[in-house]
Amino acid sequence: MTDQTLAEYEMGYHDDEFATVLRGPFTGEKSDYQFTEIDHNHWQLEQPGKTFGLEISIAVQAPRKLGLLILPVLQVKFTFTNTEKSLREKFFHRFHQYFHKGGG
Repeated sequence: MTDQTLAEYEMGYHDDEFATVLRGPFTGEKSDYQFTEIDHNHWQLEQPGKTFGLEISIAVQAPRKLGLLILPVLQVKFTFTNTEKSLREKFFHRFHQYFHKGGG
């Protein structure tokens, strides 16, 4: 039996921008995570030496319009397979640090 956990977010990113951040330092040489591109806008992440399985897929949604401002909307789907809660939490902590825009 495979244990799967699913999480979905809507993010204010363009798909190419999201891919650039994911492929950059987030999964770079000094990162605990390594990625494999499965398909366009679909990746598998692993954490060597750990029981960590994650697939991330993104889908462009209709932009949000706020007056003259137009914001991109990206649906981001995370599917964890046989991954302990503590490793999922650690992943999302790092994910939010790297993908947080603006703030304050």
